[in-house]
Amino acid sequence: MQRIARVAAATFLVVGGGIHLNLWRGGYRGIRYIGPLFLANVAVSALLVLALLIRPDARVAAAGILFSVGSAGALLMSRTTGILGFTERAWTDMAVQATTAEIGAVVAIAFMLVAGARPVPVPLPERSGRRG
Repeated sequence: MQRIARVAAATFLVVGGGIHLNLWRGGYRGIRYIGPLFLANVAVSALLVLALLIRPDARVAAAGILFSVGSAGALLMSRTTGILGFTERAWTDMAVQATTAEIGAVVAIAFMLVAGARPVPVPLPERSGRRG
């Protein structure tokens, strides 16, 4: 189950990074601050995918969750209060897909962590054969 969750998390990160790359190519590259941050999102997504697939550990999982939550938060800010002087009101298909990918990554990484947790053995009380 942990492997399935890890592959799902990597897939969601690839989708999110791909959406940011597509938007960057489609014109976001010309937006001050936002363009470079979209490209950084693509790069960090790729690095996290590699890290999740090659060496999944708690630090990589935490980085993946923080990255995805931050990405979703930035998207939400861009649709409400604005971020770095950029505001966009429409919830386009790509915005919805990116939000879904970010939430999916968080859920999959969390599931990966839970599935990989090893149960702690609990000693059972000793029972004597005598009744008291």
